[in-house]
Amino acid sequence: MWKDEFPKEGIYYQTGNGILYCGDCLEVMKGFPKESVDLVLTDPPYNISKKGADIIRNNGKFGISQPIKLNFGEWDFGGIEWQDFIDNFVKLLKSQGVLVLFYEKLKLGLIGNYLQESHRFQVRHIGAWVKSNPAPQARKIKWQNGLEFFLVTTKNKGSGHHFNWELGQSPDYLVHSVSFKHYHPTQKPEALIEWIMKYWSFGNDLVLDPFLGSGTTALACERLKRRWIGIEISEEYCKIAKERILKESSKLPL
Repeated sequence: MWKDEFPKEGIYYQTGNGILYCGDCLEVMKGFPKESVDLVLTDPPYNISKKGADIIRNNGKFGISQPIKLNFGEWDFGGIEWQDFIDNFVKLLKSQGVLVLFYEKLKLGLIGNYLQESHRFQVRHIGAWVKSNPAPQARKIKWQNGLEFFLVTTKNKGSGHHFNWELGQSPDYLVHSVSFKHYHPTQKPEALIEWIMKYWSFGNDLVLDPFLGSGTTALACERLKRRWIGIEISEEYCKIAKERILKESSKLPL
């Protein structure tokens, strides 16, 4: 059983396909076996929040609407940087493994260069979620922020990594609305995560998300028949993720 290779301590919830740990991913990952993961698909804190900077839109120029959040939570104020976790991903990925990393756009190039120069990875794409209805700009000083970027990089060069070419051609972006139910302030659309996972992994692959948040990556794995490991430091979001995964896994045929 593949689960026997991973630590028992810190397990918050399990399904037949996956394990949810509630704890600090930097500590939890220390007990993981090397080269055990096929795909790391994750959305770490960007560290771009601003305290007291939410844009209130009630009765403003845009009419009554939800505030635009610029403070995503205490977890997004520099508690962890990409340098803290990136080498862990290198260690855990199999030789044909794939890393898909959402991150702050100005740093994605730095991360890609580091992986190529220090670990001989190959950057395949800087992809994007194209937001069909981005938040309006409250001040008339720039364009709306309608793109959210992610890095796709593989541990090998050339061919052989996990890429499902049989799905056919696809651009390196997905258009999707921001209007969906959010359990977490930086939650990504389920369709976006499923699209990425379908192309960059195969059935029964082991997918790791060490910043699981409200559990979207695990939900996608349940639907697409991938094994998964999720780690989330917040007990509040561990509870939310468990409830979402439990609801999803109960729908699936035995």
